[in-house]
Amino acid sequence: MDSSYGDLNIKALFMEIVGKLERIEEKLDEATYLQEEFFKSDFVERVKSAEKDISDGKYLEFESMDDFLDSVET
Repeated sequence: MDSSYGDLNIKALFMEIVGKLERIEEKLDEATYLQEEFFKSDFVERVKSAEKDISDGKYLEFESMDDFLDSVET
């Protein structure tokens, strides 16, 4: 197989990947989030409390993704 042929395929693949990533980035930049007033006050307080705990160096660690999901579901 001609090495330049393989290089062209790799370059084309990388160009396609970069193009897709740029489109994803554009979509993320367009994302908007609901204002705090749209959420229940107890949820907002839990989020603020979690943010404070994280900034204070307190956080939970999980052994696996399953353990994390189990904690979220309860």
